[in-house]
Amino acid sequence: MDFLVCSPSVFVIGESYEILFNLVAPGLVSLSVGGELYYEDNSGVLPSERTVCRIRLPQAALDAAGSYEIIYRKTTERKAYFSLFADEVRSSFCFSPVPSEGPVNIYYIADVHYSFATALETVSFFGENLHLLIANGDLGEVETEENYIEVCEFLGAATGGRVPILMARGNHDTRGRLAERFVDYFPANGRDTYYTFSLGAFSGIVLDCGEDKPDNHREYGGGYNGDAVYNGSNIFERFRRREAEFLRGVTLPSGKPHLAISHICPSLPAMESDSIFNIEGELYTAWNAELKRIGIDVMLTGHLHRLLVLEKHDARALRDNPYPVIVGAQPDRSAARMMGTAVTLYPDHLEYRFTDNNHVIVESGRIDFER
Repeated sequence: MDFLVCSPSVFVIGESYEILFNLVAPGLVSLSVGGELYYEDNSGVLPSERTVCRIRLPQAALDAAGSYEIIYRKTTERKAYFSLFADEVRSSFCFSPVPSEGPVNIYYIADVHYSFATALETVSFFGENLHLLIANGDLGEVETEENYIEVCEFLGAATGGRVPILMARGNHDTRGRLAERFVDYFPANGRDTYYTFSLGAFSGIVLDCGEDKPDNHREYGGGYNGDAVYNGSNIFERFRRREAEFLRGVTLPSGKPHLAISHICPSLPAMESDSIFNIEGELYTAWNAELKRIGIDVMLTGHLHRLLVLEKHDARALRDNPYPVIVGAQPDRSAARMMGTAVTLYPDHLEYRFTDNNHVIVESGRIDFER
């Protein structure tokens, strides 16, 4: 593994995996899985001058193989003719697919805000019995490429490249000088950070609310000028409308639990109705109508830095929630303590436990799915 900065991350998107790995030095790479070779899709030219690599392959191929091998040749000199590459080296990783039937052990974390050491303690709750990690945004703010690498190191350390990851973008992941490069590192549907997934015993959808304030807020370099609001660094209002169109076309497989992952909850973007963070009331109501049609059984969210569960049609929601919501991440400002959610998923219900980095269970409960 000398040519890798850290362990890989196996991301889930659609019915595929996208394996992310970071090279110490540029080179040619491929994946060997079950006797087949997979490459980065780059219109026929294999990338050789970058250190961030993402290779997509069918879930079924990796699930059946149970392992993958990264094949690397360091770039010596990339030329128009007779390019030079070093000898081939390899690194192998075991892989454990999500069970096709429950129970499924999922650890859910969000709002890490660069407290990676504490977060690693938190997500280790299930130990070797972890089947899936959900990393639901605000892992950090991205000012440098090194900030991205730190996130990759955290995800690689948390899973060892052995356990799949569902990842969503948070509002803090949209901030910083290199925030525009998020989709160069992490899963996206084209350039859009929302997508469906099907995974073993369940399926669902990953959503992205973008930033948590209006686009013309001065925090984003904007300022209302009486006409255009897209005069800063964000155009998330347009992004969210496009996401609504995407939702209208979504259907999920029947007969499985359906989860929604969203860093910000459309039904509870803030705790108070008069908050500056309570935006997009009409549009988020339309989102919820589509999520009801799709048949979402439960949504997992963060952002509020607290632990709570909204029952279906909960009076505390700022707009009607036609599905239960688990707000399941609470960091401590001192970075000495962090809480997330251990979820065990069954065909007809899930059990949740709010746990801290010492694996202390502070609250637990059960959500039954309506059929």
